[in-house]
Amino acid sequence: MNRIVDPADRDIAWCIQLYQSHPEACLQHLRTHYPESRVVLLMDGDKEHLDRYTRLSEAYKTELVQGEHLMAFHSSHLYVERMLRQGLQGDERFYFRIDPDAKLWRRFRWLPAMPCAFGTLETVTEALKDRIRHPPNIQGGCFGLTREVVEGVLASGLLSHQHCVAEARQGWVRCADCEHIASRGMMLDDFVLSWAADAAGFPIIQHPEIASYWRHPVANDALRFAITHPHKEMDA
Repeated sequence: MNRIVDPADRDIAWCIQLYQSHPEACLQHLRTHYPESRVVLLMDGDKEHLDRYTRLSEAYKTELVQGEHLMAFHSSHLYVERMLRQGLQGDERFYFRIDPDAKLWRRFRWLPAMPCAFGTLETVTEALKDRIRHPPNIQGGCFGLTREVVEGVLASGLLSHQHCVAEARQGWVRCADCEHIASRGMMLDDFVLSWAADAAGFPIIQHPEIASYWRHPVANDALRFAITHPHKEMDA
């Protein structure tokens, strides 16, 4: 695989989606290793905590974007589209969506030169131990995209009510965990985004410097990984 070795701060943008979140520890680690990268704090409603987010945005030099609450089944396409559009507000080559309890340990040694979505691939779910139908899921604690994927998914028309809501079970709802979440009126944005990237014709690849799981973080004393997830104590 062709690689971009030690990509510069200016080549990477980061997005942290917020809802009743405490992203300060995440931002501390991020700014230690990528002090000049563009960072977007994207609020999913949650105006109750606007003062906290504003303070953190100023302290860590991020862009704070307010938005209505969209993380629900009926608006799953709008939630993902809003996040992707933030990736096109700059000219970065790579765009990461990370959770507030993801921990950045060091800089990436390389990122893929080919257009793709990348991260830690799931083929069997951690919760219900169900096999995920194609495509595999990129676990959402750290989800990487090249700019071509962001542009391609947005241009594809896949992020629509028809595809993501009316026909969800022919698309992103592709395992028992998704069925359970959808039946409760909720959504899983990593499943939506993995499905959309694949449906738009882009490869989904495992990146060996990312270790992102649902519940159980891996040890990283030797700094094998640039980023790991989850670290719930960081978002407490």
